[in-house]
Amino acid sequence: MKTFLQTSPSGWSEPPPAEHTIRTYFDAFGPAPAWDLLVQWPADVYCLCSLVLDQTEAYRFAVAPPFRRRWPPTPDWNSRVETSARDWATGALPWFVRQHWSVLREARDTTLSAIRAGEAWEVCEALLTLHALADEAYAGLDAPTPPAGAADSMWRAWSLLDRAGTLSNVSSRRVRVLPKSSFTPRGITIRSMSRYLALCYESVDVHWGRIDSEVRALAAAPDERPYNVLLVPWPRSVRASDFRAVQAPLENMDTTVFGFFEFTPEESTNGDPLGSLLEASVAQGDRVDAVVLPEAAILPGQIPVLEEVLERFDVRFLVAGVRQPGIDGGFGRNYVHFGARGDRGWQRFEQDKHHRWCLDGNQVRQYHLARSLDPAKLWWEAIDLRPRAVNVIDVGGGATAAPLVCEDLARMDEVADLLRRIGPSIVVAVLLDGPQLSSRWPCRYAAVLADEPGSAVLTLTAYGMVRRSRPEGLPLSRVIALWTDKVGGIQEISLARGAQGVLLETTVRLRTTWTADGRRHERVPEIILVGSRQIRPSGHAP
Repeated sequence: MKTFLQTSPSGWSEPPPAEHTIRTYFDAFGPAPAWDLLVQWPADVYCLCSLVLDQTEAYRFAVAPPFRRRWPPTPDWNSRVETSARDWATGALPWFVRQHWSVLREARDTTLSAIRAGEAWEVCEALLTLHALADEAYAGLDAPTPPAGAADSMWRAWSLLDRAGTLSNVSSRRVRVLPKSSFTPRGITIRSMSRYLALCYESVDVHWGRIDSEVRALAAAPDERPYNVLLVPWPRSVRASDFRAVQAPLENMDTTVFGFFEFTPEESTNGDPLGSLLEASVAQGDRVDAVVLPEAAILPGQIPVLEEVLERFDVRFLVAGVRQPGIDGGFGRNYVHFGARGDRGWQRFEQDKHHRWCLDGNQVRQYHLARSLDPAKLWWEAIDLRPRAVNVIDVGGGATAAPLVCEDLARMDEVADLLRRIGPSIVVAVLLDGPQLSSRWPCRYAAVLADEPGSAVLTLTAYGMVRRSRPEGLPLSRVIALWTDKVGGIQEISLARGAQGVLLETTVRLRTTWTADGRRHERVPEIILVGSRQIRPSGHAP
C-alpha cells in the first residue's frame, strides 16, 4: 500500500493529518462530560448529534436517504420518539434512547466521511433519532407549568441557561445549545431539523430573559384576544443642530476625512404626551399592552417617569431607544430598553447597539444636515462598542422577543446568524432613520428573518427623521414603521395628519408545522398584524 507524504514548512515529510471521527470531532469542542454521562442529560446528546450531523450534512438523509434506505426507519418512529422523549425529560432512560445510544457509543470511532456518504447507515439512524429525541425532550421548556414529572428537569435547564448561557454541559466557549421559538420547514439545514433547541457556534453572548410568571401567564393563551402595541414616533421634530460634531478619543484618526457626531434633540420627552396618547387609546375602547419608541428617543433618567405613566394605564411592556451622552469627552451609549411589568414591579433588559451609524455625504444631504456636519466627511456615531450580546425575552405562550437597534438589523454578522438559529417570535428594531418604505434597507433585512426562521419584524423610526428625509425627486413620506410577517407580508405603517401615534393590533396564530425529520408540531406560535388605528389626542396640532 502506498503512503502519501506531504512536505511541512520546515522541509520534513509528514503524513497527512488523521481524519476526524465522531469521538475526535466532538472532543474538539470540549471540555464535555464523559461519554458514559452524556446520555443522562438530553441537551448534551443533542449537542453531540447536532455537531456531527451539521459537519457531515447527514441531516439531509431525513429527506433524501441513501439508495435502498428509508426514513423514518419504522412506521411508529414518530410516536416512539414522542413517548420516549417525554420519559427522558423526567430523568428516566427509556429503552428506545438506550438502544440508539448504544449504537452511537460503540461507533465513536466511525469516520465523519463514512457518515457523510451514508455508508455507516446504522450510525446515521442513531444520530438522527437521538437528535429528535433530545429535541423533543424539551417540549415543556416554554410551558408556564412543565408536564408532570419534568418540572425538575426544566428547572435545571433554566438554571443552567441562566448560569452558563447554554442548556448543555459542553463548554460554551465553542458551542451552545439554546431554546428555539421559530423555524421554517423550507429548505434543508440543521436549523430545519429541530423545534425546541438550536445549535449555535457564534461567540456572541446570549442573555435569555424570562419575565415574571404572572405576565407570562397573561400571554400563555395569546390567541384568545389581540395584543395592542402603541407606536410613539418621538421625537416628532428634529433640527439640523440636533446633530452635533464632537471630539472623539481617537488619536490616529484623520480628522480631514472622518468625524464623530452625537444626537442631542432639543425636543423634551416627558410623560404628559404619552399619557395623552394612552388616554386617547383607552377612550376609543382600546387596551394598550405595549409601547414602543424609536432609537435615541429618551434619556435614561426618563424611564422611571414613563413607567409611572404606563402603570396608570395598566401597560405591561415598554420598548424604548435610549441615548446616554458621553462623559468627559468619552463615547456615549446607544441601547434599547425592554421593560416588563409584573406584580413585583418592572423587570428591565438592555440591548446595546453593536454598530455605529456612519453618515456619508449622501445621507448628510438627504437629511439636510450640512449646516451641522460637513458632507465632505464620513461622520461616525460617537458611541461606545461593548462586547456583543443578544437579549431574547420569553414573553409567554412559547413566544419570544428580541430587541435590536438600527444597524444591528442590517449587518450580516454573528448576531444575524444567531437570530436565524434561535428564531425569536418577533424582532423589534428601533431606528433613527428615514421613512420605513418597502423599497428601503430595513425591509430587505426584515424580509430575510421573516422568510427564515419565520420571525415577525417591526421597525420604528422617529417622525422627525421622516420629515427631514427629502431625497431629490422623491415625495415626502409619513411612513414611520414597517411590519413584516409570513402571513401578511410587508406592511408600511404611516402616521396620518393630526395623529400622534399608531396603535397596532397583533395576535398570535397557532399553526401546525413539521421539522425536516418528519415530526409534527402543533400550536407553534407566530405573531401576525391584524390591523392598525391612528391615535389623535385632543388639543394636539397635526
